[in-house]
Amino acid sequence: MTISKNKALLTLLLFQGWFACCLTANVRLPLVQAPPDTAKVEPAKRFKDPKKAMVYSLILPGAGQFYNGRWWKTPLVYGAIGGTLAVAINNQQNYRIFQEAYVLKLQQQTHRFSGTVLDDSRRLRVFRDRFDKGRQSWYIFSVAVYGLQAVEALVDAHLQDFDVSEDLSIQLKPTLSLPTLGPPMPGFGIFITF
Repeated sequence: MTISKNKALLTLLLFQGWFACCLTANVRLPLVQAPPDTAKVEPAKRFKDPKKAMVYSLILPGAGQFYNGRWWKTPLVYGAIGGTLAVAINNQQNYRIFQEAYVLKLQQQTHRFSGTVLDDSRRLRVFRDRFDKGRQSWYIFSVAVYGLQAVEALVDAHLQDFDVSEDLSIQLKPTLSLPTLGPPMPGFGIFITF
């Protein structure tokens, strides 16, 4: 059984390595050069394709972040997915332990918790149900994290061309309102600079 797990892990690692090499391959396309008598045109800055970033993240978690040039987010993605799966697997193991003890207790046989405070069918059932609920919840959380990392790659690719210049501001300043009828009224105004 451990040999098949090792083969599966080795296959996954080889696939990740191959996929990372494909993403970082240095492919150069031939550029069209302008004739010497024309004005030079600055090449447009190429932004990442958002759909491609999301597809990469769905195929291999973290690949969309790597594609967007945000390689430092990839370990965070694997940490989040790995953490949620680790808690789910821990709950799965505890669920099996308490399920086995509960069944043996109902059959009036000795079990792992015989002679302890947990040697009661009601308590064993409560713990079994608690770990079952936790197991299901954490599997849902891991799927949610998987989906969120793909959405994050999509949004990050969309926002790469977002202008964040220094002259964007909102200010609250005191003002004096001059109505047509009546005296001037002091107040506050919102001023937007862009």
